[in-house]
Amino acid sequence: MYVKVQDKKYWVEDFGGEGIPLLFLHGFTGSGDTFDESISLFTEDWRMIKLDMPGHRKTGEIGSISMEQFCDDLALILNELNVPKVCLIGYSMGGRAALSFTFLYPELVEKLVLESSSPGLSVTEEQMARQAKDQTLIDMLHKDGLKSFVNLWENLPLFHTQKSLPEEVQDRVRTERLSHTAAGLAQSLAGMGTGRQPSWWDKLPELSVDVLLITGCEDEKFLRINEEMEKLTLKVRVYKIREAGHAVHVEKPEIFAEIVEEFMLQ
Repeated sequence: MYVKVQDKKYWVEDFGGEGIPLLFLHGFTGSGDTFDESISLFTEDWRMIKLDMPGHRKTGEIGSISMEQFCDDLALILNELNVPKVCLIGYSMGGRAALSFTFLYPELVEKLVLESSSPGLSVTEEQMARQAKDQTLIDMLHKDGLKSFVNLWENLPLFHTQKSLPEEVQDRVRTERLSHTAAGLAQSLAGMGTGRQPSWWDKLPELSVDVLLITGCEDEKFLRINEEMEKLTLKVRVYKIREAGHAVHVEKPEIFAEIVEEFMLQ
């Protein structure tokens, strides 16, 4: 269903049981459906909420929404759904959004799961360099179109472990990436790219919620990031998943569902 927020509409799916809901936020080029296999493996009858992030799939082209604007919109969406408090599960870009939301709306968050995520970039020079890199991708999207961009994106070293997944899984991931528009993904990068969002590194010691960090052992970059996050976060548990890369929920859905559900039941 579409949930209207001021002059924008977000695609939201709300299903399952009762109790504190689990809200899933996907990564760049993904959609709410990216978590479907893991969700199907949960044993408890949780209330599940998925949405398509700005610029993605059914939410689509709603402008270059900043991280802070998205968090404001998400608070309004939860109000429309009569959700007083939520457990957030965010992957990559969705993890950055989940962490941002937790800092901006702490009263709405019960627990926080961050899969292959970061608190942003702490140095201005790094932020500017990332903005320039993302602008190159934005230009490519406008010039060469969606398919050329997806061909580039799926061959990034970050996703090298996905090459060993069953062909039907690879096809599903590619189809999902191709379900967007070039303009929508360009808007996402312009608004919610890593170089655009606030840095939360200095705020990590102030997190009061229970936090679960998940990374794949083959994802060296985010292993390092999560090791630094673990040092700064008070109430934190860390899982490093063997034989998995950046998208643990895609590569090891059974393990992902098991550790997330265990964390939620504590």
